[in-house]
Amino acid sequence: MRRTLLAAYLLAVALLGEAHAAERTYVLSQAGAALSALDDGADKPSFSIALDKAPAALAFGAKDGLAYVTHPDLGKVSAVDVAARRVVRSIPVQGSPFGIAAAKDGRLYVGDWNGAHVSVLDAAGGVPEHRIEVGRAPAHVLLSPDERLLFVANRESDSVSVIRTADLTVAATIHVGRAPFAMALSPDAARLYIGNVQDGTVSVVDTGALAVAETLASGAMPYGAAVTPDGTRLLITNQQASTVAVLGKTDPAATRIKVGGYPEGIAINSLGTRAYVANWFSDDVSVLDLGNLSEIRRIKCPAGPRGVAVWNGGP
Repeated sequence: MRRTLLAAYLLAVALLGEAHAAERTYVLSQAGAALSALDDGADKPSFSIALDKAPAALAFGAKDGLAYVTHPDLGKVSAVDVAARRVVRSIPVQGSPFGIAAAKDGRLYVGDWNGAHVSVLDAAGGVPEHRIEVGRAPAHVLLSPDERLLFVANRESDSVSVIRTADLTVAATIHVGRAPFAMALSPDAARLYIGNVQDGTVSVVDTGALAVAETLASGAMPYGAAVTPDGTRLLITNQQASTVAVLGKTDPAATRIKVGGYPEGIAINSLGTRAYVANWFSDDVSVLDLGNLSEIRRIKCPAGPRGVAVWNGGP
């Protein structure tokens, strides 16, 4: 009996290790035109994949396992096979494609930075399916976990559009702070956090009521947002201050962690123990220990890292 229990325990540990080993952090560099992979504990990228000019935003396809990268200057999206370490196809997109979200049904939702609409595409064939009118300069787009709603941060309209994915209609337009950009959802999707770049604030939206519930102070130019897996902490990158603000449910004030120059994208691993911050101006990624809220190292990357994602379906 003891041997059986020991064998079961060792198998569980092995499976957990394999699952964690499959998780990898990917960094998107704009000036360096590359997608780089970071393994846990590494002090340099494991590999970098060359991309076309000025990539802007990154999303992983839940259905096909590909990474999708927008290129506003080129009017296209690149589909990247990270296992094969190469771009497998280009998808033309009208306008200046910027923010992107990839759905389980194979759809891509892409915002037009210089326009006021979101394009809905079939990822496999790159066929445009629909166009949804939203506010001006849609920056980031974010799907709810059940993928019933799509949130769009309209930077030049100071609003967030909420789209029903079932019929691709706008359910609500929520007015927030000045120049909304980054967004993050709580694990239960009850709260949507929006960084307002020109206000130095975060709008907290009640996703049931589709209305702003409160506004939090963050710091100078909040450009990235992430929530820990247990939902207790919100992390905001403050671009101009070169800090990450950590806001907790019970904390009276934000803790601020010094990072590299002009931090933008931020992502948290599935265990909630590490955060990764793309520092645009210092060409590196800050690795944060979320146990003691400190920066533990910086990893040099191709020039101009602006986006970062943790994905558990990598090679």
